[in-house]
Amino acid sequence: MRRTRLEHGGVRGRGGFTLIEVLVALALVSAIVAALYGTFFSVLRGRDTIDSSLERSREVGRFLDTFSKEVSSSFYKDGNKASILIGENRDSRGRPASSIVFTAFTYPVVKEDASGGDLLAVRYFTETDDDGKMTLYKEAWDAYRGGKLPMKLPVIEEIEGFEVSFLSGNGWAKAWDTSLEKRLPTAIKAVVSIREEGSITEYRAIPRTVIR
Repeated sequence: MRRTRLEHGGVRGRGGFTLIEVLVALALVSAIVAALYGTFFSVLRGRDTIDSSLERSREVGRFLDTFSKEVSSSFYKDGNKASILIGENRDSRGRPASSIVFTAFTYPVVKEDASGGDLLAVRYFTETDDDGKMTLYKEAWDAYRGGKLPMKLPVIEEIEGFEVSFLSGNGWAKAWDTSLEKRLPTAIKAVVSIREEGSITEYRAIPRTVIR
């Protein structure tokens, strides 16, 4: 029996796709692409966050390593006006904001008109701007010649706190002054707090003062 032209067309139509099927397929593909797109950029953002956190940790680690070396070479001698160690703790918007100044045998400050001595005065302190961002700064100058450098160098920006404590015979003290104590503390503890992924992480170092 011969099939009509209409019947032939119907047989061929069952092997193709309707418009609704094509639209559904496009919708599914679009949903999959959107999900993959979001996942890809979430992974990138997560990687950037981890890289930023690691860099911040390394930054704090470098500071604590330098601070430890400087404090371990700190020098004080009663009667020597060039040698000091003075530290105090204060509060900045509910966050610890210590400052410490001490003399240490470290790299000399070289001036154009004369060579500097090997006894360097070092000062670490914090400042908080109007937006509440706290920055740790460093200053250094020749302890004998004076002439404090006018430029303060930022060490770590956007920290949550900087706290220094001093070990004496009665435990950890929040302040120290060699003009009163007539000696260096047994140890100095430095704690730097930074915000990482919504929480505050503390990094600390406890270098001993070995030069008397």
